[in-house]
Amino acid sequence: MSKYLSVIVAMMIASTAAAQDVIYYEDGTAYTLKEGERIFISKTGKMYKKRAYKNGNVFFTNVTPNDKVDPEESPTDGMEKGSEEWCEAYVPYQWGYTFDDQLYERACKD
Repeated sequence: MSKYLSVIVAMMIASTAAAQDVIYYEDGTAYTLKEGERIFISKTGKMYKKRAYKNGNVFFTNVTPNDKVDPEESPTDGMEKGSEEWCEAYVPYQWGYTFDDQLYERACKD
């Protein structure tokens, strides 16, 4: 019994170590951290990077926030734009008026 328990614990540790860190934002988007990428959290909104030089000078530079998000899968991914299948699956004007909306108007509206 203890042999199986140790195998289960080892599998749980291995799966936790292989898991990727993901940040979920309030608007429903997410960002997956790349290997070796670190995050820092600030309540003030101001972050600085320290750079020390051999001559004794120290400089601080402002670090801008990361606004990257993971690309979202679309129901039209992999389809040929303008095809009948694409026209049925495409949702027009959800991001304002885009190039795809223009194609939708030309190819899909009768």
